[in-house]
Amino acid sequence: MTESSRNIYNSDPGRLLEMMDQAATAGRIWTSSELGAILRHQLSAPVEFDLGQVAPQLATKLRTLASSQGLLLKSFADLLHHPDPPLELLDLTRSFSKALMTHPDSPLPREVATVLYYASILIARIRCGKRISGLGDDALKEGLQWALDQSWLDASTRQLFREGLRALAAAQDARP
Repeated sequence: MTESSRNIYNSDPGRLLEMMDQAATAGRIWTSSELGAILRHQLSAPVEFDLGQVAPQLATKLRTLASSQGLLLKSFADLLHHPDPPLELLDLTRSFSKALMTHPDSPLPREVATVLYYASILIARIRCGKRISGLGDDALKEGLQWALDQSWLDASTRQLFREGLRALAAAQDARP
């Protein structure tokens, strides 16, 4: 047995548990390539499944909403890139993402949830002309810029955020 093994066996179990607990709550540090892969996976994930996990009755509502409007929304990417997405679905995505951002045991890295959060708010704003969040334009622009600064952001979401920043700037310039 090595000296380090003997030290572990002779350590106070309560202290070891405390150290392991601290390590577990400190969170995992994801690499850029891992975050990019997780974002791509989440964007391709079925909206109905993920949002249905938040509230089971939601799955039926999502199917009804999509079919009544003739929408082919199979994934979060479909929702975010749709020319006329349902506002209610964007708001559900915002709530879902916000819950994942703040939950200590979230299955989704906070960074990825944050991208979905800002994306849903942006799309509601520029495609539906509605605010689904209390964020002001400056805070939204700051969030979009944060996302654009991430090397792991996929090209289509990056383009969407750039367009969003331009649209927000144009709306601000058009105000009297």
